[in-house]
Amino acid sequence: MDINKYTPKFRLKNTDLLHLADLTSEEIFELLYAARSMKKKYKVGENISILRGKTVGLLFGNVSTRTRVSFELGIRQLGGDFIFLPKNETQLSRGESVKDTAAMLGRYGLSALVLRGFNDEELEEFAAVCDIPVINGISDTSHPLQVLSDLYTVWEKKGGLENLKLAYIGDGNNVANSLIIGCTKCDMNIAIASPNGYSPARSIVERGMQYGDILITDSVSEAVRDADVVYTDVFISMNDEDDEKKKIKLEKYRVTKEVMSLAKEDALFMHCMPVRRGEEVTAEVADGPQSIMYDQAENRLHLNKAALSLLMMNEK
Repeated sequence: MDINKYTPKFRLKNTDLLHLADLTSEEIFELLYAARSMKKKYKVGENISILRGKTVGLLFGNVSTRTRVSFELGIRQLGGDFIFLPKNETQLSRGESVKDTAAMLGRYGLSALVLRGFNDEELEEFAAVCDIPVINGISDTSHPLQVLSDLYTVWEKKGGLENLKLAYIGDGNNVANSLIIGCTKCDMNIAIASPNGYSPARSIVERGMQYGDILITDSVSEAVRDADVVYTDVFISMNDEDDEKKKIKLEKYRVTKEVMSLAKEDALFMHCMPVRRGEEVTAEVADGPQSIMYDQAENRLHLNKAALSLLMMNEK
């Protein structure tokens, strides 16, 4: 489906946003159109008070820059309030059950809950117990908000999504998993180049193949050939142990100027950040004219506002 031929209704069927696999292609488009609307209003200084009188809980199990700042500022820009809850400062860190925490948070008057750094089982339990929208800020297996903002950024820069090719180079982590689902549901082709043993989960690949073409390879050149977008992430993810063996295996998957030359001439470089220049990408590429990683980071603000707005209109 061509996103430019889609007519948005600015409504979601889902009351939670946990994984892209839970969304239809149409719901993804709804979020992208809403992000575009939010950005247009932001650029002209138009205030939207859709969250006036509402408070969003930010329950984070690990450190954050972009997720935290984009949510905190986004909530304020929508006229709402937030409470930041580091997991290690709650009773969860002392063994309290997810069920007890989730049941209590809604009763205190929170209108939505953003979780970061929880596993899939915990996400599902929060969503089952909470009577308010639950949003996955990042989990071990998926990063839906990041990839939704990435898709919006590609649409913004390329003018469309259909039939574009995105090549992801590096560890088959939560970002790679979500890219597989997000790209295929938007009729984009995706190629993943990872060393043996570090490819995305087979279950994710099989699910993505229901929607579109996926290439899984250990060859960077094969993946990048004719790509419209080249994407990478840190070699060692936040919850990984600092594995030198893994770093050594991934050294050949560094995005360099030579790698970019294998893609289309007008190919874009994307990175979800934080960046470790010299490891997964050279400074020449990260800071070069093809890089749009700061645009990605900026668009997290508008996508997060879109997600909050659509979910809050469709509360449980």
